[in-house]
Amino acid sequence: MWLGTTTSWASGPSGSLSSKAGEQTSGEQPSRRVGSRQYDVRHVSKRLLTAHCPLPTVSERDGLLVVELAGTPYERGRQHGAALGDRVRHLRQRLIRDIVFGKGWAMGAGFLAILYGILARMHPNIPRELREEMRGVADGARVPYRDILLLNCFDDVLHALIQLNPVLAPVLQHRFVRPVLGWLGSPSTPAPGFACSSFVLTGDKSATGGPIHGRNLDYMISDGFVDPDGLVPVELRQNLVVFVVRPDRGRAFASVAWPGFVGAVTTLNANGLSLACLTSTVPRETANATPLLLLYRLIAQYASTLDEAEWLIRGTRRTIGNNLTMASGPANDGRRVELSMDRVTAARPDEGLVAATNHFQHPAMAELQTGWVIPNSLHRLARLSELFGHGRFGVEEAQAALTDVCPPAGVDDAWDCLHNPGTIYSSIAEPARSRLWVRSYDHLDRQWVELDLSEPFAARRAAA
Repeated sequence: MWLGTTTSWASGPSGSLSSKAGEQTSGEQPSRRVGSRQYDVRHVSKRLLTAHCPLPTVSERDGLLVVELAGTPYERGRQHGAALGDRVRHLRQRLIRDIVFGKGWAMGAGFLAILYGILARMHPNIPRELREEMRGVADGARVPYRDILLLNCFDDVLHALIQLNPVLAPVLQHRFVRPVLGWLGSPSTPAPGFACSSFVLTGDKSATGGPIHGRNLDYMISDGFVDPDGLVPVELRQNLVVFVVRPDRGRAFASVAWPGFVGAVTTLNANGLSLACLTSTVPRETANATPLLLLYRLIAQYASTLDEAEWLIRGTRRTIGNNLTMASGPANDGRRVELSMDRVTAARPDEGLVAATNHFQHPAMAELQTGWVIPNSLHRLARLSELFGHGRFGVEEAQAALTDVCPPAGVDDAWDCLHNPGTIYSSIAEPARSRLWVRSYDHLDRQWVELDLSEPFAARRAAA
């Protein structure tokens, strides 16, 4: 078994359910506690068998939840929703009730109408396969499809709201409206809260003989009006999931994400291609395009090389600005792609290092962000250069870099550190060996969890 403690549900030779949970006998009623929630096999199995869907595998490794999915798009989604229904409904409740409606029914209804209006613009640009999978998640978890869509497009939708600022600003600054917003708790100037960092070590920089791809995913809505209680980072830390997906078409892949998420922010696929995306805001963005997390999901499933991934990015209508770091195990190479709705540039390793934070580095892209770059992004990039300046580095050194709390010389703010108040999780991919390390920060004593994905990836290739 490729993981530690595992509960799996599969069909036996005659179609009956067989359990692989230790020494469990057929007379027992199997259940599994993961985190603070109890998973009952009977409920999951009943919902999936009724829908004629294959059954998922849910495992836990040192507190990290791992869910294996397989089959057609709708089947995968249905498995996902049925296995994690409690958590999907919990995240939906947090998003809709506590964030969208956090300032009252009237303001929440108006805000939600704007969000759904933006989603309506994005929806036709989402490939049918991913729409089917999200619909399966919604059916399996028993929640509205549009709310699963909102979870998967939330970052793109928030960025689209920026484009509404010129329209909304006169209204929000009206002498009757502004005092009401102040009374409700809207801040005068929200503080920056984007702080993702990523690197790829290749060639002589890597001590393993193959690329090492590290990333910190940091997320915080530093806006006292939208998320005054800081619910988003807390929920993201507490509900982290690694999905291992064996689709009926394309390549098997692993995705570090959350319940309800079909899109991808951190992935590693069976062809040794790893991805990590980072926010990089530009003033001109659009809702009439494919949400980026769903685009990255397509890359994880269908691309086998860096060139194929770049080709998919260039050939797709894009919503917002982003940085994407990629590593290829077979090619022992890395790449940084900087993209906006109308431009794409790619950079190869510089002396064995690809590094990215939350701003563009290519001159043709940097001119798009004049006045938009937050200083801590520059400082974190400088810190990566300090840590990986000279020498060869292995997985342990990469882990130490991602937990580094020392800012570069001359600055002393916590957001200038690679590990900062917004850090949700750290991950390291070694794509040449199908290894993935993940560390969540929901508890101070969390350790790195190593996942050997070679067995589930090989099972998909054998089935194909």
